[in-house]
Amino acid sequence: MQIDAYITEYARKTPQNIALEEGKSSISYSCLDNDINAIASLLMDFNHCRFAILAESGVQYIKVLMAVCRSANIAIPLPIEFPKFSLEKILDAAHVNNIIATDTQYSRFGEHFFERFGTIIVISSDTSGKILRKKLETETNDPELRLVLYTSGTTGTPKGVMLSDRNLAANAESIIKVLRITSRDKGALVISPHHAFGNSIINSHLTAGGSVRVGNMNFIGSVFNLIGSGVSIFYGVPSTYRILLRYPDRFKRAFANVRTAASAGGGMDRTIVKDIKELAPDLEILPMYGQTEATARLAYLPAEDVDEFVDTIGKAIPGVILDVFDSEYRSAGPNITGELVATGDNIMLGYLDDEIATEKRIINGWLHTGDLARKLPNGYVRLLGRKDDLIKIGDHRVNPREIERNIEENNEVSRVFVVPVYHELMGTAISLMVIPAEGTEIEKLFSFCRKSLPGYLCPREILFIDHLPLSENGKISNRSIIEEYQHVKASM
Repeated sequence: MQIDAYITEYARKTPQNIALEEGKSSISYSCLDNDINAIASLLMDFNHCRFAILAESGVQYIKVLMAVCRSANIAIPLPIEFPKFSLEKILDAAHVNNIIATDTQYSRFGEHFFERFGTIIVISSDTSGKILRKKLETETNDPELRLVLYTSGTTGTPKGVMLSDRNLAANAESIIKVLRITSRDKGALVISPHHAFGNSIINSHLTAGGSVRVGNMNFIGSVFNLIGSGVSIFYGVPSTYRILLRYPDRFKRAFANVRTAASAGGGMDRTIVKDIKELAPDLEILPMYGQTEATARLAYLPAEDVDEFVDTIGKAIPGVILDVFDSEYRSAGPNITGELVATGDNIMLGYLDDEIATEKRIINGWLHTGDLARKLPNGYVRLLGRKDDLIKIGDHRVNPREIERNIEENNEVSRVFVVPVYHELMGTAISLMVIPAEGTEIEKLFSFCRKSLPGYLCPREILFIDHLPLSENGKISNRSIIEEYQHVKASM
């Protein structure tokens, strides 16, 4: 069953129940269903075609997303927090001919950005639509494909994760069971809905007939007002909680009537858990773990075990099987390090237009997560880091090599090295070590980063070095880069 079909069902059964809230506005299931139908009517001439969605993170985005799905086409949400050149790389790689945008985003990006599309549809604030250009083309897509979500990318092209209706419904139903979501629950959406975590919040609450309160983290006062507006389940990445905990009195008041604080996008450390429990002792803390390739969630840590096992990801969500495989793809026993793998109805179809990458990640029906892990004797799983060298910043997973390459190609430098460093709110940030060339200037590098990279990738500092950070065997690695950075800092 498609997610938008649940909206239609509740529009019939409980038409006046609130589905979405944003600011001072709210929309019932009946009105939401009508608005989705109105937008979908503009897309009915297309036959399972790819539609990029360019919309701000609000109710309007949710309407457009559901309308593309209802019209039996394929939704490809564009993360609007990405720089324009990253979006253009996504569009080039995804071979998208059609786009549906809000009038706000159409004005923001300008007509030149839209010249690449054969079909352009603009949706106004009152949900009326205008077709600026229409070009029907036959596309050959996976018949099960419904949604393409992009992993949090940096300067390279992030992978497009192909998801089916079965993937979306299975994951929503699993999350409903874990969080015990009912039609009486209101979830807080203050993270990007264009990524897997945000998308899963929308899907699970609408599938359960509940409501979603949409906001953002731009203004701390409005976030606390949102939490105190009757929200029963709050969702955030660890950095979300770090930010909110800087205001203990507000936190205590706002979370007084919240039932559950759910997290994903990185591990909840003991300090966060301790601080939350001191301010809101009755608040249930429920950490979750997942990947975009799993439609969002794979595991959760039961609230009663958070104190003792917060350094684990807990156990598989309903409908998912987790295991740890050794290098021979055999199940490893407890306390043996291997790669975390998963199987279930929520596992992606594959990567869009990339069979080679798909074959590397899905082997014999198992998703290979790339995370090193160990099974504990009680069945819980402890992560031990990545098989590769990706860095987790907030709810974004970034590739340091791509950042380095982008800076090197666009600046007068010899070499650039990204160093993961501690950040009090995001958990991790980056610093740069640079081997300068003639004309290298630190301020120019800072300026380039501010203009060309997302804000969370702007370096905390830039240090000049005069040699390659080589290990004892003469190779450059994450470890050798970090060790060189520590040496430089110690000598300053």
